[in-house]
Amino acid sequence: MSEQHHRMRWETIGMLAGITVFLAGVVLLMVVFVWTFSMFQGASQTVSRASARPIVPVLAVMGFRVALLFVMGYVASLIGSKGLQLYGVCRGVSPR
Repeated sequence: MSEQHHRMRWETIGMLAGITVFLAGVVLLMVVFVWTFSMFQGASQTVSRASARPIVPVLAVMGFRVALLFVMGYVASLIGSKGLQLYGVCRGVSPR
């Protein structure tokens, strides 16, 4: 096989890997959005159950959950971004 054929084959594999990583990032973002939606749907029940307890521990737990969701969303967006970068490099688009 010629050198050109090997290069095109690896470019195709790289593009498919880039698309796969990008789609994995999108799926992870969707999971985070679903978790966020379910967390805020149950927030009123959490607050109503917490009326008998001190509010500071309840707010601390909710703040931790929000921070965790933020970190998971950020990581998922980084994964999607890296997939797009890999796809672009394999297509010959120079990164900024």
